Amino acid sequence: MRLVTVEILGVKLEAPLLNHKVARKYDDGIARVVKIADETKHCNSGSEAIEKQCNAVVDFIEDIFGKGSALKVLGEETDLLTCLDAWEELTDVYEKQVNPILEERNKRAIAKFREKNGDM
Repeated sequence: MRLVTVEILGVKLEAPLLNHKVARKYDDGIARVVKIADETKHCNSGSEAIEKQCNAVVDFIEDIFGKGSALKVLGEETDLLTCLDAWEELTDVYEKQVNPILEERNKRAIAKFREKNGDM
């Protein structure tokens, strides 16, 4: 499988983001993090809510990009704002980083086709 390189908080990560199973895992992971974030509204303490939200983001990163990837992005110690910064970038990763790659590849393929076959 071909790996796609994306950047989260300035750290380059690779994953087969154009594989349908990984894309499904990404979609499911987004939904899981949102659900956990909603559930933290009912936590008894702020520290518990912070821990759950950060852990959800860490688990999401690890699930998509592999073991050790969250450590690369978030470092040894992290905080909720850093996790939320990473989360925000992760939610836009297809729109801002993957789709432009596909658009460029399609443009090149169309141009190559037209060069060989003329405008149709």
